Amino acid sequence: MSQVADGFRSLSDLFASPEVAAEGIEAPRGTVVYEQGSPATDVFFIHHGQVRLYQVAPNGEARLVEILGPGQWFGCAALSDREGHVTQAVAATQTQLSKVTADRLVEYAAQNPAASAQLIKQLAGGIQSAREEAARLVFQDCNQRLVSAMLRFSDSAAATQQGENVVLHLTHEQLAQAVGAARETISLALTEMRHANVVRTGRNRLIFNREALRQLATSPHGSNGKSHEVEQLA
Repeated sequence: MSQVADGFRSLSDLFASPEVAAEGIEAPRGTVVYEQGSPATDVFFIHHGQVRLYQVAPNGEARLVEILGPGQWFGCAALSDREGHVTQAVAATQTQLSKVTADRLVEYAAQNPAASAQLIKQLAGGIQSAREEAARLVFQDCNQRLVSAMLRFSDSAAATQQGENVVLHLTHEQLAQAVGAARETISLALTEMRHANVVRTGRNRLIFNREALRQLATSPHGSNGKSHEVEQLA
């Protein structure tokens, strides 16, 4: 493997380095990688597959927080002073992971500036996304949060490209978890979008054009599906 002088080219190289001594994990679909509140000692890197992070309420209800895919890492609570994970991590597909203790990762990163820079960049991106999500919960109504969630997940491992459109592999229930709304409310909003020919729905999937959805979010009528200026599905 060709690497730069400090022995690091990418996060994949970082977790594959013998000095890091990461443990390889094969996680079948549905595997709980860690529970919310469990001891936060390890950091995980995704080589193949998909992992979804959930926040679980005391009554057992779960809210979908993030969808992660190859090249991304999670378990950042282990790098903080928190004793436990603040989310539950679940493998959404057959997933190949690397696991390394946070102490070992920090020790290695301290000796490799390029590795530190990449870790910091991804952490900063996660913090910014969390702040934007918090602002949406405060200032946006349910339909606006739904559109924002669809756009956010359209760049995740749960989405595939189909010509000019995106196919988002999520159920109405999973979108409701992400938005923090009742499933029936989300289904009604998606029905309005479907009638406006902005979204098509199928079994566990939504098909839409990103630009059309962005126009819907910024149109004078908001996300109620009634604007005549929105570009429709190709």
